[in-house]
Amino acid sequence: MRNLILLLVLLAFNAKAFDPFTVNDIRIIGADRISHGTIFSYLPIERGDEVNPGNIRTAIQGLFTTGYFNDVKMRRNGDVLIVEVDERPAIATIRIDGNKSIKTEELMQGLNNIGLAEGEVFNRLELDRVKNELVNQFFSRGKYNVEIDTNVQDLDRNRVLININIDEGKSAKIKHIKIVGNTVFTDEELIDAFESDTTNWLSWYSQDDQYSKEKLNGDLEKLKSYYLDRGYVNAEVESVQVTISNDKKDIYITANIQEGDQFKFGKQELTGNLIFEKDIMRRYLITNEGDVFSQNKIELTNNTLKAVLSNRGYAFAEIQPVTEINEEEKTVDVTFFVIPGKKVYVRRINFIGNTKTKDEVLRREMRQFEGAWFSQALIDRSKLRLQQKPYFEEVEIETTQVPGTEDQIDVNVTVKERNSGQFTFGLGYSQVSGLNFSTSVSLQNLLGTGNTLSVAVNTSDFYKRLNLLYENPYFTDDGISLGYTVNFTNIDQGDANIAQYNSTNGSLGVQASFPITEFDRIYTNLAYERISLRANEGLTADAIIQDLLDLGGYAYSCSSIVRPEDDSELPALTGQCYTDGMVPPATGEEDELIYVPFQYRRAFTFYKAEARWARDSRNRYFNPTRGAYHSIGLEASLPSSTAEFYKINLRENILFPLTDKLTLSLRGEIGYGDGYGDTNGLPFFENFFAGGVSSVRGYDDNTLGPKSLVGGALEDELGEPTTSRTGDPIGGSFKVVGSAEIIFPTPFAKESSNAARLAWFLDVGNVFDDFDSFEARELRMSTGVALKWQAPVGPIVISYALPFNKDRRDRTERLQFTFGNTF
Repeated sequence: MRNLILLLVLLAFNAKAFDPFTVNDIRIIGADRISHGTIFSYLPIERGDEVNPGNIRTAIQGLFTTGYFNDVKMRRNGDVLIVEVDERPAIATIRIDGNKSIKTEELMQGLNNIGLAEGEVFNRLELDRVKNELVNQFFSRGKYNVEIDTNVQDLDRNRVLININIDEGKSAKIKHIKIVGNTVFTDEELIDAFESDTTNWLSWYSQDDQYSKEKLNGDLEKLKSYYLDRGYVNAEVESVQVTISNDKKDIYITANIQEGDQFKFGKQELTGNLIFEKDIMRRYLITNEGDVFSQNKIELTNNTLKAVLSNRGYAFAEIQPVTEINEEEKTVDVTFFVIPGKKVYVRRINFIGNTKTKDEVLRREMRQFEGAWFSQALIDRSKLRLQQKPYFEEVEIETTQVPGTEDQIDVNVTVKERNSGQFTFGLGYSQVSGLNFSTSVSLQNLLGTGNTLSVAVNTSDFYKRLNLLYENPYFTDDGISLGYTVNFTNIDQGDANIAQYNSTNGSLGVQASFPITEFDRIYTNLAYERISLRANEGLTADAIIQDLLDLGGYAYSCSSIVRPEDDSELPALTGQCYTDGMVPPATGEEDELIYVPFQYRRAFTFYKAEARWARDSRNRYFNPTRGAYHSIGLEASLPSSTAEFYKINLRENILFPLTDKLTLSLRGEIGYGDGYGDTNGLPFFENFFAGGVSSVRGYDDNTLGPKSLVGGALEDELGEPTTSRTGDPIGGSFKVVGSAEIIFPTPFAKESSNAARLAWFLDVGNVFDDFDSFEARELRMSTGVALKWQAPVGPIVISYALPFNKDRRDRTERLQFTFGNTF
């Protein structure tokens, strides 16, 4: 209204100032930003025209309504028409502060819809519309207490800066949801599928009690779909009432629904160009006559038929389901009209985003080939294979029709690469190894070839480790891999919560794997290993010392002579050392011979062979959400090794998507080992262990299972543990571990991110002396929550667990974590 009044005043004022005359020239004054050509395009007067108050009024109106000017004046200078304009400022920047629930980009889009955007002409009279637009956006999210303040700052060159400060206030909470008119289903059944809900103990995380207009509209669609999937084809949401309390804190929602009668499927027909025999196509119909009608079943049938055709080259096949409702018989006849289109083949496969990885590395994972008929199944399999590679974070595949053709498509593969090369120099900490230092160079995608090269040096409180690895996953074009390993390790097992002894290991190995199917591989490994063990009398568990002696170990000691008079110590026989059973000669009545405790030693040479079958259909390398992993392997020391043994290991991991955001993960591991030939039982240093972050959480790492004390019984005469350690864990030859996890999104993380995940878990497991010693009641259990994060510094795992059937000799630890890059 203000704009209209101002325009009329200007028109009346300018019109009175003119007597009719013929325009010989037109001069424009005051136009700096708006080009003269633009002004002339809106000006309905040209040279040679005769002007009068009427067409002057029309000309001023035309320029003013463009929105470019605050004022427009016209005057005469002889036979020259002077057009004087006052330009409105341009918007240089729009700055929005204080918004939390709505992204700035979304708010900017709403302002752009009303004509307010950076670079556009600014009209001060439009600020009220700006406020109203923003308020409406926040109201739609339940922010009824929002306050918006705007101010305009003048800049040079006729520009302005618009500052918009937002105080969202507290969101209105959904206090009550009521469904009216439902007689078949209860309110609880209908509301259970809603994204909206009243305040509950999980609302702090899910925010389901915050009202949103978009969310409510989605819930109403879910309500209608709920009825459609259960046969109520005439169900309609007649009306919805949303009321807010006077203090703008509580929301009350009432939905009125008309249910109608339940219908069943009637006749099911297939028509059109079926490509296959009708009987074959009918096998894919899940809309069986006589079943309760379900819209979801129609959609599933539609997608299945399209998949069948797309796997045979019909990339653009369409299935049009046509329903006919019979009100009298309460049935719905469905006819699926098949339009396959032309059979297409792939002209070209394009790779986008692989700045480091060579095209051939991606191309060898593709199961869809150029020049072949299109197959959606092969496209999906290609995507899965690429996602399983550690050097790709995201993979997307799109198909586009080649312009000017009807039977050709291009396949565009877009990847987002991870940092496949890492140089790490830093510190880490875990509750097993304590503070550890590591330096490593790891290239999982060496020079973009997909080969792996890593060199790692790790030191901690109880171990020193050097690892070298090189692997070519495509040593042959058929996908046979070949790799080489060099390892050296020096470990004090006692500091690892294992019975106290020291071991020094060195090994050389060659490994290869062979593809069997798209999901199955056979892994093999041959290695030479040298192990040196040292156990100390009085420190190492008795069972370990006895096992070491049984494996051919020997005792070793040095003696000293002490004179009783002054306790001075003299070397006996110049420090000569004695093995078990030797007695040093007498040194005189005045001297006392004191023996240092025996140290037991044994060196082993092993020629090891390993074969393992694995089937991996998981959808990602890091934090998968669907698929399964199955593995069974046999490791054995070959004849002529110092000790002969074998170990069998079975691993399972199955993931079931429960919803779009929840995944059930089931994991299990069974290990068994034994000796063969002249070796009785599994050597103790090859035993299985359980407990810890990667096993049964809530129990100290490697502490579950059989234990042995040093030089004495496990309990005293009162039945109490004789030491606070309650025995050194020595492991066992039979291991059973299982876990169930409910994986859910990490709060405050991007929905597309798979680098971090939270899980509630239930762990169970233990280690036993042998298979015959297994007792289900001895299985330890715990429950809790865990965070797994693939951080830039390396994997971080944090868990908080509650053991709930622990034994008094078990060592428990509720909070457990490990971080730092390890190999």
